[in-house]
Parts: sequence; C-alpha cells; structure tokens
Amino acid sequence: ALPICAPNRATSGPDDITSLDGHVFVGWQNGVGTRGEAAPKHVVDSLLVEYSSRGRILGKWSLTGKIDGIAGDAALNAVIATANEDGNSSIYTIKPTARPAAQAHHYAYSPAPDSSHKGGVFTGGGTDSVVARGGAIFVSASNPSTKKATAVLRVSLGRNGIAKLSATFADDADATDAFTGARVKLAITDPDSNALVPGNAGQYAGDLVVDGQADQQLVFASGVGSGHISLTRLLLSHTDPTTSVDTPAGVDDVRWAQSASQTLYIVDNGANRIYSVKGPFNPGDAFASLDTLGKASDGTEVDSLNPGSGEMTPFVTGLKASKGLLFAP
Repeated sequence: ALPICAPNRATSGPDDITSLDGHVFVGWQNGVGTRGEAAPKHVVDSLLVEYSSRGRILGKWSLTGKIDGIAGDAALNAVIATANEDGNSSIYTIKPTARPAAQAHHYAYSPAPDSSHKGGVFTGGGTDSVVARGGAIFVSASNPSTKKATAVLRVSLGRNGIAKLSATFADDADATDAFTGARVKLAITDPDSNALVPGNAGQYAGDLVVDGQADQQLVFASGVGSGHISLTRLLLSHTDPTTSVDTPAGVDDVRWAQSASQTLYIVDNGANRIYSVKGPFNPGDAFASLDTLGKASDGTEVDSLNPGSGEMTPFVTGLKASKGLLFAP
C-alpha cells in the first residue's frame, strides 16, 4: 500500500485515478449517489485530492456530485472530472497551478444527456470515464436508456460555463469481431471506463477503447472524432489458473504500459487504499480491473489482458474492490 490515503476519516470511496505534471490525483466519492443524491450526514460533495509521488497531500477540491471519471489534460494544464454517472451529470476542470479562486470550473452539459429527447447525445443517462487527447475530450455515455444513443460523447468546453456535447458512434453501431473477423452489431448497454491505447502498444495502438462493463467486452474505436470511425469488438474471458476454464468476464478499468520503468497504481475501493506495482513492464502490456465473473460480481483482482484473444489472467489478487488503474512514473 502507498502512503496515498484519504485526508481524513470523513473521506472514503476512492474510484478513479490520474496523473498530471508528475502528481497523482484520486477522486474520493464519499458515498454520494449516482445522480448526486446526498450520502448519509447530508454529504453531497466528492473530494479530488492531489498527491506528490511520495503521497504528500498537495491540494484538495470539493466538487458537488459523485466524481466518476478523472483525466489529466496537459493541453489545458488541468484535471477533468465528470460527476454523476447515471443522470443529472456535469463536468469540471481543476487547474492546480492557477490562483485559488480560478482553479475549479463547473460546466453544465448542452444538451443534457438525460433530456426527454431520444437518440444521439440524448442517452437518457449520464457520463462516466473521460480521456483527453490533442485538445479533444471524450466521455463515456453511461447508463443509457434510449435506443441508438451514442456510446461516447465528445465535449467542447465553452467560456460561459457550458460544455457542448456531440455524438461519435452509437451503442448499436456495426463493428468487426476481434476473434472471428465477422461483422457484428454492437449492443452496448453499459459504456463505463475508457482509455487511450498508447501508440507503442502494437495492436489497437492509438485507438480509443470503451469498456462495455456489463456486456463483458471492450470496443476499440479507430478514428474517433473524425468522419471515418472503425470499430472492433473484443469479448472478454477470465482464465482460472487452476482449472484453465474460461468464463465470460467484465472489467471496471483497463490500462496499457507505455514503458518498462512505469509503475502501475491500483485503486482498491473496498479497502480505501491505493497500491503500487513496480515493473519492469513490457511496453504494450495491458491490465484490467476485474468486475464480474460470469454473472457474479468479482472485483477482487487485477488481471493481465491479452488484447488478441480477450483472455484475462490473475495478476494481483486479494483486493476488496478493484477500481481505477493508472500507469505513471
């Protein structure tokens, strides 16, 4: 376990983790509901905490709602945070080096994903994981309840506190099955975590990957943000090391190593701890937080992932509830 910990006893529920300028940021959810409902003792704020590489607390920001996805954006010199995964969603930017009054900015979505309209950006749900690349911001369109909703939303931050949303590809878009090469129609019911595959990862290099958490699959999107998106579906399975039996599996998060010297940070939500695993890793090594095994919940381990076959093999076991992953120096 790292010296990265909650700043006080009232703070709990670490979920996502990211880095910016050599510092680590963790979102603590404090029991706030998925639509921003108050936790016990009327708590309505999550806490974003900035840590040094040695675990010293450098900054804290109270954000209204349940922090779900966080990502460091070097172009903005900010951490981007989404709030409320199931509805009543919004998005924040936090610039740690700005003067205190100018550090945190709150943006309302336009249009709101859970508006009464149907299809496209009107998913009926909220937003979750977030990635930033080259000035572009993408968020997972979580908890969809309408047909032909987009799986990933592109976000454009305005100066008037409005974050404009646009659609990318639909939950039921056509894709290629990674194993058979056959054309399939997606049926993503639970877009959750997302990530950018590093350029040196080999297979799927440069793609945006979206986790269909309850669907036990990953969807790789090449060319997202352009008019020529190509999608590949990878079904996931967990290999029992004692019996070699494969079982369909879902994941909470997935990340790739970019260099041998990086450290893998693991959030254990159930234990209120963050762990580190030092390599060396092979550039392109992939790891995922196990979420479900068959139909049963199982977040007790982090697995190595074979991107060619979708097979996951136990790597770190004995966790209480594995959540966010991060590769960083």
